[in-house]
Amino acid sequence: MIHINKKTYLTTGEIGKILHVTRVTVYRWIRLGQLKAVRVHKGKYRVAKNDFAEFIKQHDLHNQVDSEIIAAPTLKILIVNDEPRIIKTLKTFLEKANPHYHILGATNGFDAGKLLVSFNPDIVILYLIMPGIDGFEICKHIKSDPHTKHIAVIAITGPAPEKNMNQMRKAGADGIFIKPPDYKKLWTSIEKLAK
Repeated sequence: MIHINKKTYLTTGEIGKILHVTRVTVYRWIRLGQLKAVRVHKGKYRVAKNDFAEFIKQHDLHNQVDSEIIAAPTLKILIVNDEPRIIKTLKTFLEKANPHYHILGATNGFDAGKLLVSFNPDIVILYLIMPGIDGFEICKHIKSDPHTKHIAVIAITGPAPEKNMNQMRKAGADGIFIKPPDYKKLWTSIEKLAK
């Protein structure tokens, strides 16, 4: 069984297994322009799930492919900030950048803690300087708990960024941005962490 439902791209080998053809056949489709692909290191190819879904549709191969395989993956993101306006603005930007994101927000530590369990996000965007919430402790808690340590944490820090950055690295943050973050760079960081 091929476990690829969370992946954005498929290898030629995975496509071959799904369609019961050789890798050479998949390469031929790519070279002929029938299957859109991107070239990665050492001349290997990767095929975006949506391009594979289009190929399946064009060649009427639906009966050979489980619909779950070509379904676009959903990345769950939790934004923790005490200002609902900032959560809404960032949520709107990220959903436009990638419509497959499922984003929720929490404005306090209690709600953030509940959502870590019930929502089980892939990534937490954590603003550090908030009244009544210690972002450093939340990050440490996420990274030290066996049930949540897989969650990537992107910290957003305000004043005294160098001190806060060092503290967040020690707490286990996967990425750190200075407030206000460049949304495009933040999105790029999310995409890298998702892979």
